[in-house]
Amino acid sequence: MFGLGTEYIEKGISFVNQKEYDNALECFNKHLEADSKNSIVLGLKALALMDLNRLDEALIYISKSLDIDSSNYESWATKGEIFRRLNKNREALHCFDLSLQINPKQSKTWIKRGFLLINRYGQFIEAINSFDKGLELNPKDKNAIYFKAEAYFALKNYKKALRACDDYLKITSANVFDSNVYSLKTKILMILNNFEEALAVIDEGLKISPDDDSIYATKAMILLRAHKYDEGIECVNKALKLNPSNVIALKLRNNILKGNLR
Repeated sequence: MFGLGTEYIEKGISFVNQKEYDNALECFNKHLEADSKNSIVLGLKALALMDLNRLDEALIYISKSLDIDSSNYESWATKGEIFRRLNKNREALHCFDLSLQINPKQSKTWIKRGFLLINRYGQFIEAINSFDKGLELNPKDKNAIYFKAEAYFALKNYKKALRACDDYLKITSANVFDSNVYSLKTKILMILNNFEEALAVIDEGLKISPDDDSIYATKAMILLRAHKYDEGIECVNKALKLNPSNVIALKLRNNILKGNLR
Protein backbone atom coordinates (compact mmCIF):
# COMPACT_ATOMS: atom_id res chain seq x y z
CA MET A 1 0.00 0.00 0.00
CA PHE A 2 2.76 2.44 0.94
CA GLY A 3 5.37 1.57 -1.69
CA LEU A 4 9.16 1.55 -1.20
CA GLY A 5 10.41 0.92 2.34
CA THR A 6 8.00 1.50 5.18
CA GLU A 7 10.52 2.29 7.92
CA TYR A 8 9.90 6.06 7.98
CA ILE A 9 6.15 5.60 7.67
CA GLU A 10 5.98 3.23 10.61
CA LYS A 11 8.14 5.55 12.71
CA GLY A 12 5.97 8.50 11.71
CA ILE A 13 2.75 6.74 12.68
CA SER A 14 4.34 5.78 16.00
CA PHE A 15 5.22 9.44 16.63
CA VAL A 16 1.65 10.49 15.75
CA ASN A 17 0.30 7.99 18.30
CA GLN A 18 2.62 9.59 20.86
CA LYS A 19 1.44 13.07 19.79
CA GLU A 20 5.00 13.93 18.68
CA TYR A 21 3.82 15.55 15.48
CA ASP A 22 7.02 17.40 14.56
CA ASN A 23 8.97 14.14 14.68
CA ALA A 24 6.21 12.47 12.67
CA LEU A 25 6.52 15.15 9.98
CA GLU A 26 10.26 14.55 9.71
CA CYS A 27 9.62 10.87 9.07
CA PHE A 28 6.88 11.47 6.49
CA ASN A 29 9.07 14.05 4.72
CA LYS A 30 11.94 11.56 4.56
CA HIS A 31 9.70 9.04 2.84
CA LEU A 32 8.25 11.62 0.47
CA GLU A 33 11.75 12.61 -0.66
CA ALA A 34 11.93 9.19 -2.31
CA ASP A 35 8.24 8.68 -3.06
CA SER A 36 6.63 12.09 -3.56
CA LYS A 37 3.44 10.73 -5.17
CA ASN A 38 2.44 8.45 -2.30
CA SER A 39 -1.13 9.55 -1.59
CA ILE A 40 -1.31 7.71 1.75
CA VAL A 41 1.82 9.39 3.14
CA LEU A 42 0.68 12.78 1.85
CA GLY A 43 -2.54 12.20 3.77
CA LEU A 44 -0.63 11.22 6.91
CA LYS A 45 1.44 14.38 6.62
CA ALA A 46 -1.78 16.42 6.31
CA LEU A 47 -3.12 14.81 9.49
CA ALA A 48 0.06 15.65 11.42
CA LEU A 49 -0.07 19.24 10.16
CA MET A 50 -3.74 19.47 11.16
CA ASP A 51 -2.90 18.28 14.68
CA LEU A 52 -0.26 21.04 14.83
CA ASN A 53 -2.99 23.49 13.75
CA ARG A 54 -1.03 24.28 10.57
CA LEU A 55 -4.29 24.13 8.68
CA ASP A 56 -3.35 25.92 5.46
CA GLU A 57 -0.40 23.56 4.96
CA ALA A 58 -2.56 20.58 5.89
CA LEU A 59 -5.05 21.59 3.21
CA ILE A 60 -2.30 21.71 0.56
CA TYR A 61 -1.11 18.19 1.32
CA ILE A 62 -4.52 16.56 1.64
CA SER A 63 -5.42 18.14 -1.71
CA LYS A 64 -2.27 16.66 -3.24
CA SER A 65 -3.23 13.28 -1.81
CA LEU A 66 -6.71 13.50 -3.35
CA ASP A 67 -5.30 14.65 -6.70
CA ILE A 68 -3.52 11.29 -6.82
CA ASP A 69 -6.34 9.16 -5.38
CA SER A 70 -9.77 10.76 -5.30
CA SER A 71 -11.41 7.51 -4.15
CA ASN A 72 -9.93 7.65 -0.63
CA TYR A 73 -12.89 8.36 1.64
CA GLU A 74 -10.64 8.93 4.67
CA SER A 75 -8.81 11.71 2.82
CA TRP A 76 -12.11 13.40 1.94
CA ALA A 77 -13.12 13.19 5.61
CA THR A 78 -9.78 14.69 6.62
CA LYS A 79 -10.18 17.51 4.11
CA GLY A 80 -13.68 18.14 5.47
CA GLU A 81 -12.32 18.40 9.01
CA ILE A 82 -9.59 20.82 7.91
CA PHE A 83 -12.20 23.00 6.18
CA ARG A 84 -14.39 22.83 9.31
CA ARG A 85 -11.53 24.07 11.47
CA LEU A 86 -10.90 26.85 8.93
CA ASN A 87 -14.60 27.82 9.27
CA LYS A 88 -15.16 27.04 5.60
CA ASN A 89 -18.45 25.34 6.29
CA ARG A 90 -19.81 24.80 2.78
CA GLU A 91 -16.54 23.21 1.66
CA ALA A 92 -16.43 21.07 4.81
CA LEU A 93 -19.94 19.75 4.26
CA HIS A 94 -19.18 19.00 0.61
CA CYS A 95 -16.11 16.94 1.57
CA PHE A 96 -17.96 15.02 4.30
CA ASP A 97 -20.71 14.22 1.79
CA LEU A 98 -18.18 13.00 -0.80
CA SER A 99 -16.52 10.81 1.83
CA LEU A 100 -19.86 9.29 2.84
CA GLN A 101 -20.87 8.70 -0.79
CA ILE A 102 -17.76 6.55 -1.19
CA ASN A 103 -18.18 4.76 2.14
CA PRO A 104 -21.39 5.39 4.11
CA LYS A 105 -20.28 3.12 6.95
CA GLN A 106 -18.25 5.77 8.78
CA SER A 107 -19.79 6.60 12.13
CA LYS A 108 -17.30 9.38 12.95
CA THR A 109 -17.84 11.17 9.65
CA TRP A 110 -21.63 11.05 10.03
CA ILE A 111 -21.22 12.55 13.50
CA LYS A 112 -18.81 15.25 12.33
CA ARG A 113 -21.32 16.09 9.60
CA GLY A 114 -24.09 16.35 12.19
CA PHE A 115 -21.91 18.51 14.44
CA LEU A 116 -21.25 20.86 11.53
CA LEU A 117 -24.95 21.09 10.68
CA ILE A 118 -25.99 21.83 14.25
CA ASN A 119 -23.24 24.31 15.10
CA ARG A 120 -22.67 26.17 11.85
CA TYR A 121 -25.99 25.93 10.04
CA GLY A 122 -28.60 25.39 12.75
CA GLN A 123 -30.08 22.57 10.65
CA PHE A 124 -31.20 20.52 13.62
CA ILE A 125 -33.42 17.96 11.87
CA GLU A 126 -30.79 17.14 9.26
CA ALA A 127 -28.18 16.99 12.04
CA ILE A 128 -30.31 14.47 13.93
CA ASN A 129 -30.52 12.35 10.76
CA SER A 130 -26.72 12.36 10.57
CA PHE A 131 -26.35 11.45 14.24
CA ASP A 132 -28.83 8.59 13.79
CA LYS A 133 -26.82 7.19 10.88
CA GLY A 134 -23.67 7.38 12.99
CA LEU A 135 -25.41 5.71 15.92
CA GLU A 136 -26.62 2.87 13.71
CA LEU A 137 -22.94 2.06 13.20
CA ASN A 138 -21.80 2.85 16.75
CA PRO A 139 -24.74 2.91 19.20
CA LYS A 140 -22.54 3.90 22.15
CA ASP A 141 -21.03 7.06 20.69
CA LYS A 142 -21.73 9.48 23.53
CA ASN A 143 -20.81 12.55 21.48
CA ALA A 144 -23.52 11.74 18.94
CA ILE A 145 -26.11 11.09 21.65
CA TYR A 146 -25.27 14.32 23.45
CA PHE A 147 -25.49 16.49 20.34
CA LYS A 148 -28.69 14.72 19.36
CA ALA A 149 -30.11 15.75 22.75
CA GLU A 150 -28.96 19.33 22.12
CA ALA A 151 -30.63 19.31 18.70
CA TYR A 152 -33.94 18.11 20.12
CA PHE A 153 -33.66 20.73 22.88
CA ALA A 154 -33.17 23.45 20.24
CA LEU A 155 -36.28 22.15 18.47
CA LYS A 156 -38.16 22.29 21.81
CA ASN A 157 -38.88 18.58 21.55
CA TYR A 158 -38.23 18.07 25.24
CA LYS A 159 -39.53 14.50 25.40
CA LYS A 160 -37.01 13.29 22.82
CA ALA A 161 -34.27 15.46 24.32
CA LEU A 162 -34.86 13.82 27.71
CA ARG A 163 -34.80 10.38 26.12
CA ALA A 164 -31.46 11.16 24.47
CA CYS A 165 -30.07 12.40 27.80
CA ASP A 166 -31.18 9.16 29.46
CA ASP A 167 -29.63 7.10 26.64
CA TYR A 168 -26.38 8.98 27.21
CA LEU A 169 -26.41 8.39 30.96
CA LYS A 170 -26.93 4.64 30.50
CA ILE A 171 -23.43 4.43 28.99
CA THR A 172 -20.91 4.33 31.83
CA SER A 173 -17.70 5.23 29.97
CA ALA A 174 -16.33 8.68 30.78
CA ASN A 175 -16.80 11.46 28.24
CA VAL A 176 -16.02 15.16 27.99
CA PHE A 177 -19.76 15.99 27.85
CA ASP A 178 -20.71 14.11 31.05
CA SER A 179 -21.30 17.26 33.09
CA ASN A 180 -23.03 18.99 30.15
CA VAL A 181 -25.67 16.29 29.84
CA TYR A 182 -26.63 16.64 33.50
CA SER A 183 -26.99 20.39 33.01
CA LEU A 184 -29.03 19.89 29.84
CA LYS A 185 -31.36 17.35 31.42
CA THR A 186 -31.79 19.68 34.38
CA LYS A 187 -32.71 22.62 32.13
CA ILE A 188 -35.34 20.49 30.40
CA LEU A 189 -36.86 19.45 33.70
CA MET A 190 -36.90 23.10 34.81
CA ILE A 191 -38.79 24.08 31.65
CA LEU A 192 -41.27 21.33 32.50
CA ASN A 193 -41.50 22.76 36.07
CA ASN A 194 -40.22 19.51 37.55
CA PHE A 195 -37.92 21.16 40.08
CA GLU A 196 -37.50 18.25 42.49
CA GLU A 197 -36.35 15.86 39.79
CA ALA A 198 -34.16 18.59 38.33
CA LEU A 199 -32.41 18.97 41.70
CA ALA A 200 -31.91 15.21 41.94
CA VAL A 201 -30.35 15.13 38.46
CA ILE A 202 -28.02 18.06 39.08
CA ASP A 203 -26.87 16.52 42.36
CA GLU A 204 -25.97 13.36 40.45
CA GLY A 205 -23.91 15.56 38.13
CA LEU A 206 -22.09 17.10 41.09
CA LYS A 207 -21.12 13.65 42.34
CA ILE A 208 -19.30 13.09 39.05
CA SER A 209 -17.93 16.63 38.64
CA PRO A 210 -17.82 18.25 42.10
CA ASP A 211 -15.71 21.18 40.87
CA ASP A 212 -17.75 22.04 37.78
CA ASP A 213 -18.84 25.68 38.04
CA SER A 214 -21.45 25.28 35.28
CA ILE A 215 -23.28 22.62 37.30
CA TYR A 216 -23.35 24.85 40.39
CA ALA A 217 -24.69 27.70 38.26
CA THR A 218 -27.42 25.45 36.88
CA LYS A 219 -28.29 24.24 40.38
CA ALA A 220 -28.52 27.86 41.50
CA MET A 221 -31.07 28.54 38.74
CA ILE A 222 -33.23 25.65 39.91
CA LEU A 223 -33.11 26.64 43.57
CA LEU A 224 -33.94 30.27 42.83
CA ARG A 225 -36.80 29.26 40.53
CA ALA A 226 -38.06 27.00 43.33
CA HIS A 227 -37.85 29.97 45.75
CA LYS A 228 -35.07 28.32 47.76
CA TYR A 229 -33.13 31.56 47.87
CA ASP A 230 -30.51 30.89 50.54
CA GLU A 231 -29.41 27.63 48.93
CA GLY A 232 -29.50 29.26 45.50
CA ILE A 233 -27.26 32.14 46.60
CA GLU A 234 -24.84 29.63 48.12
CA CYS A 235 -24.60 27.82 44.76
CA VAL A 236 -24.06 31.12 42.92
CA ASN A 237 -21.15 31.86 45.25
CA LYS A 238 -19.69 28.37 44.74
CA ALA A 239 -19.90 28.73 40.97
CA LEU A 240 -18.14 32.11 41.06
CA LYS A 241 -15.48 30.82 43.44
CA LEU A 242 -14.67 28.06 40.95
CA ASN A 243 -14.93 30.36 37.95
CA PRO A 244 -15.29 34.13 38.51
CA SER A 245 -16.22 34.52 34.81
CA ASN A 246 -19.20 32.13 34.83
CA VAL A 247 -21.77 34.10 32.80
CA ILE A 248 -24.88 32.45 34.28
CA ALA A 249 -23.67 32.87 37.87
CA LEU A 250 -22.73 36.51 37.24
CA LYS A 251 -26.19 37.20 35.81
CA LEU A 252 -27.85 35.50 38.78
CA ARG A 253 -25.73 37.47 41.24
CA ASN A 254 -26.63 40.69 39.44
CA ASN A 255 -30.33 39.83 39.71
CA ILE A 256 -29.92 39.01 43.39
CA LEU A 257 -28.19 42.36 44.05
CA LYS A 258 -31.04 44.14 42.25
CA GLY A 259 -33.56 42.24 44.34
CA ASN A 260 -35.17 40.68 41.28
CA LEU A 261 -35.50 37.22 42.78
CA ARG A 262 -37.55 37.90 45.87
